Amino acid sequence: MAIFQKKYDYKLTHILRDTRPLGTRIYDFLSNSDYAATLYFLAIVFVLLPGPGQYFADLILLLGLLYWWFLIACNRTLCYKMPAWSPYKDKNERDGKPRGIMFMGNSQQYENEEIWFNNADVRTHILYLGTTGAGKTEGLKSIVSNALMWGSGFIYIDGKADTDLWASLCAMVRRFGRDDDLLVLNYMTGNSDDPAPSNTLNPFSSGSASYLTQMLVSLMPEAGGDNAMWKERAISLLSSLMPALTWKRDHQDLPLNINTIRHVMNFPEVVKLSRDAALPDRIREGLKGYLDTLPGYVDAAFDDNGMEKPLGPDQPMVDTNVVKQQHGYLTMQFTRALQSLGNDYGYIFEAKNADIDMVDVVLNRRILVVLIPALEKSPDEAANLGKLVAATLKGMMGSTLGATVEGESNTVIENKPTRSNTPFITVFDEVGYYTTQGMGVMAAQARSLGFCLVYAAQDLAALEKRVKEEAKSITGNCNIKIFGKIEDPMGTQDFFDRTMGKALVSVVGGWTLGGTGESSTSSYYGNTSASVDFKQRATFDDLRGFKEGEAILAFGMVMNVVNLYYANPGTAKAMRVQRFVGLPKTDDFILKHVKDIGALRDRLMSPGWTAAKGGKLPLAPEIAAIAQSTRLNTGDPMHDGALAIVGVQALNGNLDQMAAPAGTAAAQDSTQASASTNPMDFFASRKKLDEVADKDGDDTEGKGKSGSSSGGGGKAPKTAENATDSANIQNVPQGKFDSMEAVEHKAKTGMTMMPENLSDEVKSILKSAADNLAAGLFGSPELQPGAAGGGGGKGLKLPNAPLNNTTPFKR
Repeated sequence: MAIFQKKYDYKLTHILRDTRPLGTRIYDFLSNSDYAATLYFLAIVFVLLPGPGQYFADLILLLGLLYWWFLIACNRTLCYKMPAWSPYKDKNERDGKPRGIMFMGNSQQYENEEIWFNNADVRTHILYLGTTGAGKTEGLKSIVSNALMWGSGFIYIDGKADTDLWASLCAMVRRFGRDDDLLVLNYMTGNSDDPAPSNTLNPFSSGSASYLTQMLVSLMPEAGGDNAMWKERAISLLSSLMPALTWKRDHQDLPLNINTIRHVMNFPEVVKLSRDAALPDRIREGLKGYLDTLPGYVDAAFDDNGMEKPLGPDQPMVDTNVVKQQHGYLTMQFTRALQSLGNDYGYIFEAKNADIDMVDVVLNRRILVVLIPALEKSPDEAANLGKLVAATLKGMMGSTLGATVEGESNTVIENKPTRSNTPFITVFDEVGYYTTQGMGVMAAQARSLGFCLVYAAQDLAALEKRVKEEAKSITGNCNIKIFGKIEDPMGTQDFFDRTMGKALVSVVGGWTLGGTGESSTSSYYGNTSASVDFKQRATFDDLRGFKEGEAILAFGMVMNVVNLYYANPGTAKAMRVQRFVGLPKTDDFILKHVKDIGALRDRLMSPGWTAAKGGKLPLAPEIAAIAQSTRLNTGDPMHDGALAIVGVQALNGNLDQMAAPAGTAAAQDSTQASASTNPMDFFASRKKLDEVADKDGDDTEGKGKSGSSSGGGGKAPKTAENATDSANIQNVPQGKFDSMEAVEHKAKTGMTMMPENLSDEVKSILKSAADNLAAGLFGSPELQPGAAGGGGGKGLKLPNAPLNNTTPFKR
């Protein structure tokens, strides 16, 4: 028979008795602000009414002043912590300084007191259990709104992928002017093959080889029996490949993403990496060690690109299909994970320059929302997506944990990038759908790194759905526990009773019927005696009766029935996903001139800056040489341009490279020998060039080479026509010779300037070389008859004569 609750069911408060001393009860009564307001109101009414109250007005005023002093001197404290802006001391802090920063709501039991927690309390993490309709999502939004009030950020991972949550968070972020910091990782496709609007994430863009290996291993399915051996070998393959990929990413700018890993797992690419001379020996040894363990692998059967090559006549035949088949068995272990990330979610993970960087999100306090559709995806698929985000966050925590054990405390310990006065909140809503190995470690280590982790689930069974051991570790590492409306009477009720514990209370000793008879008109009265008993601080029936936003909050030894803070952000009228332009890695040239680029940017940003107001920039030597050469102003643009080129080449000492015929061994020898910037060295090197270039029977040149055609092998002496023309040579003292002046003088007058004290033979050689150079630079090209028919002629021939500056170029 069911009990009629309205008639026979009593609440626990009906049998409890307050057995405290009378003075304690009076003190609590008078210190209650609600009762104090009531007493003052009655006193004012009593004084204003006509009658005896007016005669006691002075006494009432005196008592009112004493009561006011009593209220000021009363112990002001809250059940948990005082807010940081409070002017009163906090009795719950050792030094009395108030430090509360997170507002959670108001207490229903302690006179509507506010619920505050400080930074240290929040970093001990929060567990929030509440069934559907308990207001859990609204409570979580209220928790993360505290982060926006601090000017901080948060990560919100939603296992239901509710678009209403995204709209509410957009509205909340917009109220604080943080739209530019809002990022979303959207796995919802709406059962469509079209990519969903989302920011991109490349978890392989940073991190060590071991970390990336463990992240991919966590996505592999569980294996047992004989399959466990294949899984271990597949892990060995990945452990050999990943160091090579991360080295190339860090030293050769290899874009490492999911497609790169899929490509490199092919057998020819593994062999190619094992023979890459750029890789360090320790990495190549690891790859070779893996290949040597493959059955049937013969290193000589493959070339450096991993392709099969024919063996020598003395070598036995090798069946390469065996080794490829064995390698294929191992790569099959990663097929599902790589297929899902590369194909189904390629619009997220294939980006070379991703929008989301976990280090940037946490250190720069940005806002990241992750939507994982549990209804749209299979349980394993949803778990893998949550694992990837959790593993990325876990790797970020590991990178900021620090690895240096030597040095000063202010640089090794106190200078960690995550140390802050406010924590970084990370919410795992419906965490039971994607619980993974390592989440318990995150809860244990995140406190020292400045993180506040919030784990939310419908009940304990949902939390333990995937990894029961991790769920137990999570519940044990969360000091702040919030229990909303719960309907699970099995494991969740037992966990709730153990968490609340029991209290020693005074209860009524019994009931006595009023009057002398047993008339039904009499009432039962409690006995004057009281007994002591252990009772639950809160019962599971209380949880069932909660409405939205009501919960029991337990922290330390204090338990409270609270009304959770309701942020009520509403929904945004327009929601947009931030789209960024991916920028390539900055090259060394930009880094070298970053100071000049910054100065230019500052000038462009200044509204009053003009080019006329800018400072004078130093003139480059090449520009100065061009300007000096063009000042001659010969009247012909071709002359002026040629002079400018000659001036720059003379400045750099490259005149010999300009005049040397391409493809001749003599020109190469002359270029190597002429390393000086003195143009006289260049003129001296022209002796061999003239002998090589002028074999076609030129009249003047033929006379100089007639002896060699007879088979003597020697050179005939120069004729009178090739002797030094003293009228066309101007001798200059050795210390006053200038190459630029010599070039200009040759272009203007046709005379060759030479240093003094040179022999006639040397002057003849230099004169011939200078004439050839002037003709090559300033003369007009002529086509010899033999060139048109493809005969033995040299084609274009430059006149070997000095140029008169009055003679125009032939066009």
